[in-house]
Amino acid sequence: MGGGIGLARMVAGAIALLAWSAIFSQLAINFGAAPAKGIPLWRVPVDLFGYFTIWSNTLVALVTGWFALGKGAGLLGRPGTLGATVVYIVVVGVIYNTLLVQYNPQVGVRLVIDTVFHTVVPLAYTLWWFVLVPRGRLGWNALLPALIFPTVYSFWAMGKGAVTGKYAYFFIDVGKYGAVTVLVNIAALALLYAVLMAGVIAWDRRGLRGTAAA
Repeated sequence: MGGGIGLARMVAGAIALLAWSAIFSQLAINFGAAPAKGIPLWRVPVDLFGYFTIWSNTLVALVTGWFALGKGAGLLGRPGTLGATVVYIVVVGVIYNTLLVQYNPQVGVRLVIDTVFHTVVPLAYTLWWFVLVPRGRLGWNALLPALIFPTVYSFWAMGKGAVTGKYAYFFIDVGKYGAVTVLVNIAALALLYAVLMAGVIAWDRRGLRGTAAA
């Protein structure tokens, strides 16, 4: 068991390093390009963190880094947080690679970073959680809390778009579609997250009988 946890911590550390490297590399590139585009420097992190991709990759970096340090307590160490992060990062990878990649062509270093964000980290984190994280620790009481993170992001992204005039995703563009349609879109996404989180919990608890929620 100790060897398994040691391997899980080592892999978690590698994932955290990968995710942080991509985030800071993207920030550096955007800061460097901002003056030529007439973008004030304060807008660079605001614009970058307008994307759920960045929120999710940052969460992956935080929880895997926390796990690698051997921390099991606190919000970042909760089984519910680790399980919900699977849902978030899987949604990022699937939606981007099936619906959005054609609208965001990249080359060179940007392509490498983009691939890390949308393919490498989603695959690495998901495999890490399914294969190396101890099973049977999730309870159904983790379902509703898993919806807080994407809901907070949605309203942040709407507010950011209203202030800057730039929405990260078309389905939250209040100016184009109106508040009612955008709220319906957010509700539909929340339902998607709920269904996926239910699947994660069910998988984690398969074969268990009479165990208390963790």
